[in-house]
Amino acid sequence: MALLLLALPALAARAGAIPPEIDADPRLVATQHARVALLADHAAVAPGQRFHAGLRIVHDAGWHTYWLNPGDSGLPTRYDWTLPEGATASDIRWPVPERKPIGELTNFGYEGVLLLPAELSVPPQAAPGERFRARLRARWLICEEICIPDEATLELDLPVEAQARPSADAAAFAAALAAVPQAEPGWQGVTRRDAGGITVEVQGCSVALGGAERIEVFPATPQIVANHRIEAAHDAAGVLRFRHPASEYYAGMPPSVDWVLVREDGETRRAFAVRLRGEDALAGAPGAATKDGDAPASAAARLPADAAGSVPPAPRLGLGMALLFALLGGLILNLMPCVFPVLALKALAFQHGEAREHRRHALLYTAGVLASFLLLAGLLMALRAAGEALGWGFQLQTPWFVAAMALLMAAVGFALSGLATPGASLMGLGQSLTEGGGGRAAFFTGVLAVVVASPCTAPFMGPALGFALTQPPVQTLLVFAALGLGLALPLLLVGLLPALASRLPRPGAWMERLKQALAFPMYLTALWLTWVLGRQVGVDGMALLLAGMLLMGFALWWRGAQPGRLRRFAVAALLLLALAPVLLIAQLAPSVRGAGDTASAESSLWQPWSPEAVAALRAEGRPVLVNFTAAWCITCLANERVALSGTAFEAALREHGIAYLKADWTDYDARITAALAEFGRSGVPLYVVYPAGGGAPVLLPQVLTPGAVSQALREAARHGSAPSTPAGDST
Repeated sequence: MALLLLALPALAARAGAIPPEIDADPRLVATQHARVALLADHAAVAPGQRFHAGLRIVHDAGWHTYWLNPGDSGLPTRYDWTLPEGATASDIRWPVPERKPIGELTNFGYEGVLLLPAELSVPPQAAPGERFRARLRARWLICEEICIPDEATLELDLPVEAQARPSADAAAFAAALAAVPQAEPGWQGVTRRDAGGITVEVQGCSVALGGAERIEVFPATPQIVANHRIEAAHDAAGVLRFRHPASEYYAGMPPSVDWVLVREDGETRRAFAVRLRGEDALAGAPGAATKDGDAPASAAARLPADAAGSVPPAPRLGLGMALLFALLGGLILNLMPCVFPVLALKALAFQHGEAREHRRHALLYTAGVLASFLLLAGLLMALRAAGEALGWGFQLQTPWFVAAMALLMAAVGFALSGLATPGASLMGLGQSLTEGGGGRAAFFTGVLAVVVASPCTAPFMGPALGFALTQPPVQTLLVFAALGLGLALPLLLVGLLPALASRLPRPGAWMERLKQALAFPMYLTALWLTWVLGRQVGVDGMALLLAGMLLMGFALWWRGAQPGRLRRFAVAALLLLALAPVLLIAQLAPSVRGAGDTASAESSLWQPWSPEAVAALRAEGRPVLVNFTAAWCITCLANERVALSGTAFEAALREHGIAYLKADWTDYDARITAALAEFGRSGVPLYVVYPAGGGAPVLLPQVLTPGAVSQALREAARHGSAPSTPAGDST
């Protein structure tokens, strides 16, 4: 049986004092309320060797970090390794934590000096004379009365030699690893939920644990048992038993449950790790026994959490369900206001021509959509692999990209209004993107559909994208491809099925009027993107963008008013000049970004989100509504207009004492990105309600109604019993 390995803290950490040689270590890097260093137990490594490396955290007095199961609140420390090709790294070897009671809550964490080892392997093909270089991005939550997310990126650079050499830190690693909880052969048992709570029975452990003064228990699998102190004892038959209340967040028994049992005899402590079969007698569905080689259940159940309290695990989709959600989400994207005009324009092309040509255009349009989604997925995966915490819509957090999109939307609008025709220098490209019978027009219409859809998140998309961005590359690409297929599906069906195309209205003068009318949603999109840019870089950036649009309009007017060859050069020069604001905005953004948010932050209705603000409000027992939003997210803005504003909404907040926080993701914010990921999401909108009294957070649908919001606020103000939302974000 594969057992969870957890490490014991170093003796110095338990004593609370910092040894002088550690306190004076020049490798320690100061962070917020801690000092950290990346250590290794070898000064030189050999090809194919396994060795240990890990983070040493020296906490400031009174501050603590968290265990694998943080308890009723907190976040475990996380490692993200960047290793040479062929090298591997294990999970953290977790020390047994200390219990940290806070009122009625109990957390598990560490103070003082902490060493968190992991096992690394050197590639067998490494040759003496080379260097083993590894980078560790470590993230943790450190708390006293407030909690602060923190991180550090540290590097390890060791020579590869024919014979490995231990380092000066080898003794520290040896002491920690010698105290790692050990699995004893023959231990087995069950974790059962019944009417009395959680009952645990362990057989075969009487030799190791019999006669102990005290046996303390730590639940390594979260959300099974209540976290306050648990003690166990042997019965007459030598079976270790204890019964304890179920966690208030209990949602079902997994197939196996991990525990750490600590034997205490005076000053001596010895820890054991054990995995037990899970059964739910009330549900009538016993969990399957764990087989040798299974992944640790606690690793699979590492729940997202924050400083405000434990967060229930995001729904765990399988690949099949994620593909279905992505397909449905892509299909709904066609109804978004800046996507529908593109769809309608392409549909006009099916009013004439042969069925064979329709099929060709439909396939090319689909190819443009799929290629764009796969390119976006590849770029997103590459940036995340490089350490960037990015999600859906990340490109719109870049002001120059927003400016370029606004110019593109204006260009398409000008083309639909008849100011540009094919062959009009640079504007010929804008025209070919949205109309015409050529294959290039069909392909680039698909590309344009993806570009204008990027600010939107439709129902079902959130769970699918959250799943995709935590999977291997092949599965990620499959989910993005399913999303693209959903977006392309209406036109694909019209092109492939002549019976559907025949149901479209017959050609006539109305088509030209419709084409011109569809220019106005594009102008509105350009106006909205200009407002987004103003939120990001201020009024100077808006003025530059409007100047670019003015030059573009003047170039098109000049083209129609001035005959001759000079016209072509003048139009090209003016259009290139219209792109200059994009470059200027890219230089302007760093100096004034966020200037547009000052007035909004002064709203009496809401306050800016932060983990510390949530923690403080929850500590007061207040219910909290968190709105993860962005100025470039159309769905977010629609929800705020329909359900998160107005006198009725304000009255509900005041009546129930709800604290309303906004997490504005218009510009990149690593803490918001991390918070989204903890809820299994990669983009906005996301709406989280924290009930009064410390209950489990509840996720609201992605498309809100006033009634749904009102009901959620009423439930949050009671006893934390608001109903949870299904994985599909049903509305």
